[in-house]
Amino acid sequence: MFPFKPVRITEQMFRSRDWTGWVLERKYDGFRCVLIVDAKGAAALWTRERKPIAMPDNLRQQIADLKLPAGTVLDGEIWTPTKRGSWRHDKTVVCNLTFWDVIRAGSQDLSREKLEKRHERLVELLGGGTDNISAVEQYAATPENFEEALRVARAHRDTTDSKSGFIHGVVLKKLSSPRQDHPTRT
Repeated sequence: MFPFKPVRITEQMFRSRDWTGWVLERKYDGFRCVLIVDAKGAAALWTRERKPIAMPDNLRQQIADLKLPAGTVLDGEIWTPTKRGSWRHDKTVVCNLTFWDVIRAGSQDLSREKLEKRHERLVELLGGGTDNISAVEQYAATPENFEEALRVARAHRDTTDSKSGFIHGVVLKKLSSPRQDHPTRT
């Protein structure tokens, strides 16, 4: 039944089965967003529920600098590393965009391609990224990489005195899997 509840992954789960053929991605603690570049090359951020997201000041020029082709659609997370203040109400709060998928690259529909091809194309589109925009990194699904994700999250919480840190958890994805969107309320 939708909506699915997230499953908490523990190190024991990694040790209890073979995760060959799976990748691990860090899950950032923010809001799911979709970046759409229109026919004129203007980029806008949207929620999954098709509601516009006000563009934070620090991201506008960085997105333009990427020179994404018209028609591009990227799926990801908008988040702030400080967790101080609300960027939704204050466009001057510095935000990051971390993308984990590409649905369209210009006029090319990638939604039915395998995970590896979509991620490769995403990295190509973003190049080296910008100060605040990047593609999510993928790691082999191992207990060591899971522990490293937790270590980075703890270190961030300790150095910024933030309650939850910017890494909310991890996401496991099966290699060769097609994109699957779940229904949302409209």
